[in-house]
Amino acid sequence: MKALAAVALLAALTGCGSATATAPQPSPPATVPATAPSTPATEWKIDPSFNSLDLAWIELMIPMDEQLLQVLGMAEKQAADPALRAFATAVAGGHRDEVEKLKLNRTRSGMPVRNPHVGHDMAGMMTEPEIVALGKTSGPAFDQLFAKNLKEHLDESIVLAKGIGTNGKDAAVKHLAAEIRTSRAAQLKQLTALQT
Repeated sequence: MKALAAVALLAALTGCGSATATAPQPSPPATVPATAPSTPATEWKIDPSFNSLDLAWIELMIPMDEQLLQVLGMAEKQAADPALRAFATAVAGGHRDEVEKLKLNRTRSGMPVRNPHVGHDMAGMMTEPEIVALGKTSGPAFDQLFAKNLKEHLDESIVLAKGIGTNGKDAAVKHLAAEIRTSRAAQLKQLTALQT
């Protein structure tokens, strides 16, 4: 069921299907019950400046970026190519800033801190076994596998950010999505140059 919801979100964010049909906007102010682990159910109110796609995008981008930061940390230590190690460090700095902005928007929206995507096999994210395998790889084989996964993350981030540009509502979220599209496009060019 959660996987189907994630697929519907991705379809909506990439412009496939009707955004209103897959993710209706909350009525202002929306009150939704949320259950945090080992705490009783609480009520939280969503700021009406956010629509459902803004919220879904924030909830997806935070774990995507946090996971990539883990992989970038490996590359900073394990990449055989010094230029790739330096690139991983630069990308990590930008992603750390981005995660902070995403979290600030999550707080501003009124959403609880949670990760509904735990355990999902989604585009732009590595599975846990893939991360473990990457951690055990070294030399040029590591560089190749890391670059492949980084490219997938950057490509998927651009696709999702475009969806927010088209179907998002909150001005700050749309601005952040535009920043991400620009930075990811530049990072893709740098990555391609490193591989030639």
